[in-house]
Amino acid sequence: MPNDPEKLANLNLKITEDERWDFKEFCVRNRMSQVDGFRLAFSLMKKHFESQSEES
Repeated sequence: MPNDPEKLANLNLKITEDERWDFKEFCVRNRMSQVDGFRLAFSLMKKHFESQSEES
C-alpha cells in the first residue's frame, strides 16, 4: 500500500510589514520558496535549542 502524501496546512503568523518583505526578499535572493525558507529556519532553530539543552 503506498504511503499517503502529507496533508498540507496553513500557518498564520502576525509579523510586521518590514519583516514580511525582508523574509520574502531574502528567499528570492537565495532562490528558495518561502516554504523552504520556513522549513530551513525551523530546522536550524530546533538544532539550536537541542544543542543548548545538551550544554545545560
